[in-house]
Formats: sequence, C-alpha cells, structure tokens
Amino acid sequence: MEISTASKAPATGVGEASALGQFLRSGVTYWAAMLGAGGLNLVFNVIALRMLHPVRYGELAALISLVNLVLIASGAVSRTVTAVVATLEDHTLAAWLRWKASPALAGLGLLATLVVGIFAASIAHLLHLHRPIWVWIAAFSLVPGYAGAVVTGVLQGLRMFREAGAINLLAAVLKFGVLLLLLGAGLGVTGGTLATLTEVTVVWVGSFAVLARPLRGVAARAVPWVHTHRDLLGLPVALTVARLLYFNVDILMARHYLGARQAGLFAALGLTGRIIAYGTGALPPVIYPYLIRFRGDRRLTVRTLGLTLIATAVAGGGVMGLFFVAPHLLVHLFGSDTATIAPYVGWYALAFLFYSLTYVLLYFLLAAESWWVWVYAFGGSMLEIGGLVLLHRDIAQFTAVVTAFFGVMFLLTGVHTLRLLASGRRPAGALPGGG
Repeated sequence: MEISTASKAPATGVGEASALGQFLRSGVTYWAAMLGAGGLNLVFNVIALRMLHPVRYGELAALISLVNLVLIASGAVSRTVTAVVATLEDHTLAAWLRWKASPALAGLGLLATLVVGIFAASIAHLLHLHRPIWVWIAAFSLVPGYAGAVVTGVLQGLRMFREAGAINLLAAVLKFGVLLLLLGAGLGVTGGTLATLTEVTVVWVGSFAVLARPLRGVAARAVPWVHTHRDLLGLPVALTVARLLYFNVDILMARHYLGARQAGLFAALGLTGRIIAYGTGALPPVIYPYLIRFRGDRRLTVRTLGLTLIATAVAGGGVMGLFFVAPHLLVHLFGSDTATIAPYVGWYALAFLFYSLTYVLLYFLLAAESWWVWVYAFGGSMLEIGGLVLLHRDIAQFTAVVTAFFGVMFLLTGVHTLRLLASGRRPAGALPGGG
C-alpha cells in the first residue's frame, strides 16, 4: 500500500474531494473489518456466557475489564504515535518506532505483568474471583498489549486502515477458535482468558509484520518531536483513561457490589451496550488522523465529524430501537438464565449509544488539542464511580446510573464541540502543518 506523503494542509476543489474520498474509503474498509471482528467478539462472549453460565462468565468479564484498565498507558501510547506519525509523516520515525520502541514497550509490559502478579491474590479477593492464577494469565496480555500499541499506532498514523482492519479480524477469528478449543477441553474461565491473550498477541505480531513492506529499506531514526510537540503528549492519556474507565468500571464495580449471579447477569447485560460499541467504535480512530490533517479547514472538519456522528447515530440508534422493541430476542440468544435482564436491555443500549457519540466527540477534542479532554476523562470517571458508589443495590440502579452518566457526558461534550467549532479558534499548541 502506498503511504501518502503529500502536504497535510487540505486543498480545495478536487483536492478536497480527494481527501474526503480517501477518508470515506478508509472509513468504510476499516469499519467493515472491525464490524466483522466485533461480531466475532460478540459471538465469543455469547458462547462463553452460555457455556460458563452467568456466575463464571461474570468472572471472565471482570478479568477482561481488569486487563483493559491496566492497558490504559498502552492506549495512550498508541494514540500519541498515531498523532505524531500522521502529523510528521516521517518514515524514518515510523521505522524507529517499529524496531526500537515496540520491543522496549514489551519490556514495560512484562514489568507491569509482574506488578499485577504480585497483587494477584488481593485482586482476586477484591473481585471475588475463585483462582488468583486467572489474574496472572490475564496480566500476561500486557506484554503484547504494550508492544502492539506502538505498531498499531504507526499503522493508523500512516492511514493503513485496510491492513489494520484485516489484522483485527484475523485476531478475532483466532481468538474465537482458541475459545472453542479450550472450552471444549473443559478449561472454562482459564480458556476464555487464554483466548483473549491470543487476540492481543496476534494484533501485535500482525501489525509488526505488515509494516515491513512500507518501511523496507528505511533507516530507523528517532525524530526529536517530544520537545517540539510535548503539548500533545498528555491528551492521548486522557482520552484513553476516559474510554477504558467509561467502558469497564461498571463491570468491575458490579463484580464488587453485587452477588456473583447478579454480577454475571450485569456482565451479560453489558454485552448489549458492547454490540453498539463494536459496531461504531472503529469510526473514531479512522477520523483522528484526518481531523489532524484537516485542522485549519473548518468545512472539511465539520463534514468529517458530521458524517461520523450521523453514521454512529444511525447504526447505534437502529440497534437500540430493536432492543427496546424486542429485548427477549437478545435474552433468547444469551440463554434462559438471563431472562431477568430483559427490562434493562433497551436502556443499557441507550447508554452505549450516548457513549459512542461521546467517544467520537472526544476524538475531535483530542485532534483539536483541547485540554478539556482531561476534565471529561477524570471528572467524568469520578462522576460515574461516585454514582455507582451511592446507587448499587441491584441491576436496575446500575443501569440507571450508567445511562444517566453517558447522557450527561454526551450533552457536555456536544455543547463544547459546537462552541469550539463556532468560535473558529485554534489551540495555541497546534502542531505545524495543520493549517
């Protein structure tokens, strides 16, 4: 695949149409692949739920959420790499990130694994897990998780979305295959955790391998961008904190506050929201390098953001409407053990429709280098956690808090985005080449 090295300042006329066309082609291709991967992840969870039943599935869901939270730093690395590579378009830097930074991050992941392992027994006790060894197995995902963050960031920064989508789809297929094999062998939660480790490893290895062709013969050289672009570095951390806490904290707190069966049922309910997240979550990473590229051209920015919000609202809203009208279809899919979650299916889907729209807006604010991303990340997370600390009696209260929280976050980020677009102001720390 040829990587564009053209000027990042958007053109008008034919150039504008070409830029939007490239965005649409990349978006559709990546979205289709990630939709397939998300569908397989959904099947993965449904099969795990039906074979493990709610109590054991709740343990597996808590382990996956725990790994996601510990990978906060890796997500920040990936988004930082995406932003810098998309801005500088320097292949020597991309080669250095692949050959030098990715292995170094694998070492950091190993260190994080050891730290989590030291506290495995305490973590298992806090989350009411039967075996601390599950925490150890889950923690090993941090090695490929951190190393893969660098190379996936390079892929997205170079706008190689077709390859990135194919790798994620392959990883989901192999994860699904490993799950079936290990659950058939009677490994239960252990098998589900090993399947998740397989997925993360395939994403790392596949991304590393795919970059060989575009970077063939390119000398690895570190560009001193940290000093000139340091204002950018903290923002991906904030966005990653927001996404991972928003996406996982309710599952972990349910595991702590509710009984084992109720926590497992709430984890099953969580799949309804994740269906929407799987279907729409591929769009924000696609628009991010384009929003950076179009920065300074308000019309292209509004069009790109608007198309993404509309696509998210239509896809997520359709799923949400189905769940409100026929929640028992999902219960039938999940198994008769989950019948009691039917009244909450539509509402939880509404919560994650708000989440998906908020996620798009946070990516826009990240591309605009707005430090308000920090406020929404930490302030919002504390708001959700505080609400669940106060109201956690049963699944109904958990659902009400999560839905209200995401609704508030969508309102706040939406108003902020409109004000920023209306003002036409550029942040002081904007990167060069952004218009």
